Amino acid sequence: MLISIITPTFNSGNTIERNVRSIVTQSYKHFEHIIVDNNSKDNTINIINKVYEEYNLSEKLRVIIEDDNGIAEAFNKGIKKAKGEIIAILNGDDEYYHSKVFEEVAGEFTKSGALIVYGNVYFYDPVHGSNVRFPLSDKTTGGIQFIHPAMFLGREVYGELGLYDETFRLSMDYEYYCRLAKKYGKMREKFAYLSDKPLVRMNAGGASWNNELKSIDEIKKALIRHGFWNKEAKKFYAGRKLRTKLKKYFTKLGLNLFVKIWRRIKYGN
Repeated sequence: MLISIITPTFNSGNTIERNVRSIVTQSYKHFEHIIVDNNSKDNTINIINKVYEEYNLSEKLRVIIEDDNGIAEAFNKGIKKAKGEIIAILNGDDEYYHSKVFEEVAGEFTKSGALIVYGNVYFYDPVHGSNVRFPLSDKTTGGIQFIHPAMFLGREVYGELGLYDETFRLSMDYEYYCRLAKKYGKMREKFAYLSDKPLVRMNAGGASWNNELKSIDEIKKALIRHGFWNKEAKKFYAGRKLRTKLKKYFTKLGLNLFVKIWRRIKYGN
């Protein structure tokens, strides 16, 4: 099974080499890597080409360089170009956690016939504490709260649910979760969970991270749109708003220990 990895980039020269090396060193080589670059002004594309040439895998690389109107549009450009039966999105500042991710994912698709294979991420945050994050049950939608970089979707999912909503600037992934919950929420057999070790190392500091309060407001918008604005959703929204504001306050005061403790309680590590 061909795996298509889509990576949106924009001036990603400081992080993109780790991303690319985590892909070209995979034991499973039946993949294509689609770079969707928003006209970077730094050495992003040069670094990508150099690594692929180093490993003699340039034929697996496809690069789209043109202006885009946000992350969702970049996702969609890549999906439209993807040839794989399995599609994943890995942002330019993230990387795969180990060299057998593709092998395990492809094996699970073949074995179980799943529509979605997903897993955990190692969330690297030197300021507030790093930890392994796993998908929690989402009481607001009755579904699974997937972690976007660790999701591998069968291409038929995009065929049934469509592409990402480009009116969402930050939480387009959560809006997609809502659609997944409506379509497949009660059909857990459609999903396969690889829980042994993380699939992705996700680094703090992305667009939604840096605009967290705006991202949370977009989550509310998605919940309302898809009919999930219930008591649990309102409690979730208010709680996350409060925690985000407290995190900013504690960070400003240098009291990051409180954030670390909360994360340990939530994820148990």
